[in-house]
Amino acid sequence: MKRLAEILTFFELPNSPSIKGIEKDIVALTIDSRQITEGAAFIALSGVQSHGILYAEQAIKNGARCILTDTAGLAEFNKQNDDHKMTTCPVIEVPLLDKRLADFAKWFYDAPSERVKVIGVTGTNGKTSSSHYMAQMLNALNYKVALMGTLGNGWFGALKTSQNTTVDVVTLNHLLNDFAAQQADYVVMEVSSHAIELGRIAGIGFEVLAMTQVTRDHLDFHHTEAAYQAVKKKLFLNYPSQYQVLNVDDLVGQALLRELPTIDRVISYSQKDAQADIVCLDSILNLTGMQGTLIVQGVSLAFELPLMGQFNLENVLCAVSVLSACGLEASKIQKSLASVKAVSGRMELLIQPNHPTVLVDYAHTPDALEAVLKATTHHASAKETKLWVVFGCGGDRDTGKRPLMGKVAETYADEVVLTDDNPRGELPEAIIADIKKGMHRPAKVIHDRPEAIAYAVKQASSCDMVVIAGKGHEDYQEIKGKRWPMSDQKMVKELFSTSGAGSV
Repeated sequence: MKRLAEILTFFELPNSPSIKGIEKDIVALTIDSRQITEGAAFIALSGVQSHGILYAEQAIKNGARCILTDTAGLAEFNKQNDDHKMTTCPVIEVPLLDKRLADFAKWFYDAPSERVKVIGVTGTNGKTSSSHYMAQMLNALNYKVALMGTLGNGWFGALKTSQNTTVDVVTLNHLLNDFAAQQADYVVMEVSSHAIELGRIAGIGFEVLAMTQVTRDHLDFHHTEAAYQAVKKKLFLNYPSQYQVLNVDDLVGQALLRELPTIDRVISYSQKDAQADIVCLDSILNLTGMQGTLIVQGVSLAFELPLMGQFNLENVLCAVSVLSACGLEASKIQKSLASVKAVSGRMELLIQPNHPTVLVDYAHTPDALEAVLKATTHHASAKETKLWVVFGCGGDRDTGKRPLMGKVAETYADEVVLTDDNPRGELPEAIIADIKKGMHRPAKVIHDRPEAIAYAVKQASSCDMVVIAGKGHEDYQEIKGKRWPMSDQKMVKELFSTSGAGSV
């Protein structure tokens, strides 16, 4: 909380008595007029489609105490309000406001990342699972943990949905301040490449930074894989952190290990390199999960986990490495491993007698889909087991990955069902056509996703495995700018409940 007079001083602006409410408290900051509460400041900046100042009236009605905007915003406000109907709420021009926003949010909320230990997790695949495993393990050891990422933001076990994996820098500082005020021990947050590139985490200090692995993704935004990799590296090279956790089975992780100025604060993990700090060189996959032995701080730790997929072991290694970086002893880490379970929409297992085994996963890149399908085959023991996959690709996103995913699907699955993911503004037929460019054998095409899932589950035998990929935790389908209720898990459970006794 700061007084408006203090905000003017921060920006080195004239502190004029003529400004209404100059000695009143500003209780919060927001860049979204819909989230304004009584006494907050509305920060109006240029967006992708319009300038935030166009929502000034809504912000004022919601209780904004002041509006901070840039030169263009003030000019637009004056143009729209030449009769000064809304001057009861001061509209203040701050030159280069967008460039100063991170420092301002950090100052306003009293540097919250210095008052709570923040763990940042990045990578192409595995961010969500790794983050949730960390939270599960820390929570099992009675630490108070908050989570921020793809599945939402909030206290562990009570997340609230978020539009982006990593929120804007104002919201981020606001949330961190709330967590710190409520005495959180740790905040585990996923850090997307967009967040790094767009400055959403500017000014944040980290206790630990961790990387899962880096493969192809978001080329619609970064354009090249080299640029995408460079952004991921930037998190470790340009942001302050006490420790860095790297996957040295990954090429980008290996490169970072060579590029970091000091390695005495780096903890490496591997399933291949016995010289890494945290190692798992032996593991067994079965129908109920996995088991094996970890080497942590020179101590052998036996584990048995209800997780599917060898790559999930990599995510566990990441989580274990982060807890080790936080100073937890091997014995406590082993104790906390007993709490680890699958994350919603991440190799989520749905089973019922006399029905195929179903796995729901968020895999939406070629590498992720390949990892899921390969992992599933490794868990299957019966020779007569067929592997089915139901998937599509999102519209208005990286089109280059579509044929690659088609190729992966027909390489590893016995039966392929192509369906709609989130077509957004694109024609579903065009998306499917792109996928089929990478395929050499016919695939069943059912655009209606519920029908596609029903077809696969009903046609597969009880000893088969059906992977439903692409949407994972999402409970909607986005078509032509509108979101419709749609949950892969709910669909499967309804199919199970209407076609026989038993429970999922």
